[in-house]
Amino acid sequence: MTSRLFVAWNRFWFQPVETSTVALFRVAFGLLALGYTLSLAPVLFAFYSDDGILPAQPTYSGTLAWGMLGFFPSDAAVLLFYFLLLVGSIALLVGFRARLAALVVFVCLISFGRRDPWVLNSGDLLVQVLAFYMLFMPSGTGLSVDRWLGEPKRFWEFPARAIWPLRLVQVQVSILYLAAVWAKVRGVTWNDGTAVSYAFRIDDVARFPVPGFVTDSLVISNLLTYGTLAVELSIGILVWNRVLRPWVLLLGVGLHLGIDYAVRVGFFSYAVIVAYIVFIPPEAARSFILATRDRVARLTLPRWAPLPRRPE
Repeated sequence: MTSRLFVAWNRFWFQPVETSTVALFRVAFGLLALGYTLSLAPVLFAFYSDDGILPAQPTYSGTLAWGMLGFFPSDAAVLLFYFLLLVGSIALLVGFRARLAALVVFVCLISFGRRDPWVLNSGDLLVQVLAFYMLFMPSGTGLSVDRWLGEPKRFWEFPARAIWPLRLVQVQVSILYLAAVWAKVRGVTWNDGTAVSYAFRIDDVARFPVPGFVTDSLVISNLLTYGTLAVELSIGILVWNRVLRPWVLLLGVGLHLGIDYAVRVGFFSYAVIVAYIVFIPPEAARSFILATRDRVARLTLPRWAPLPRRPE
């Protein structure tokens, strides 16, 4: 029995798999980080400058909190780390010096977050968490400039690596939903079925209008509130079932797109959907990448030019 548990544990965390899923996740997170970086531009000095709304980085008493803008408090440092975040996001997107790019992105995200924590929401924190996990991934091994420079003839291959960095994100996603459900059921409005109605009527965070018959109907409010709890609980548990995984993740995509339509939750919905990518099986990720390559080739190459060969 002990031997079987050890084998299962070892397979779960350390089984070598193709890095096609890692490649997709890196590209998606690179886009996410780039979008996040661009969103900081209009508020860069208002939020993070010494002349902004918070003159200095708060003191985190009794913690190991750190941030480079706390060590270098100046407008020049704000510009420098913003530039590094921008360059790092682009480098991570294309997979150039991917490990170093992931480190730069993580350090810069943490530095901005610690400089002014009062402007953060759960979306900002989730982007930081995903950047942390990105540090451990072999993100330059497939679909990257690093791969092209190292082995151009094998660019469309995805070497096998241990699966544990992906597992970390998978476990994080599961914990995220289980913790969300636990926090909600300990309150009042999620138990009486009115939470979603209240959320849709907060003008300060409303994005697009929600019809009055939705917010004013107790039946619809109950369905949306309890349905949200059911979807989140299902993702937290059933995402580990290979048969049900695509369906619960599809429900999750619908849930988060609906939330993002009605409520301004920053980058939270996009970060969650990016995290879903780690559940895509490597063979499915590889097929998607190669199929996308072939479609692009058909649109861009002359008709007489041969398509790139698929790796065996």
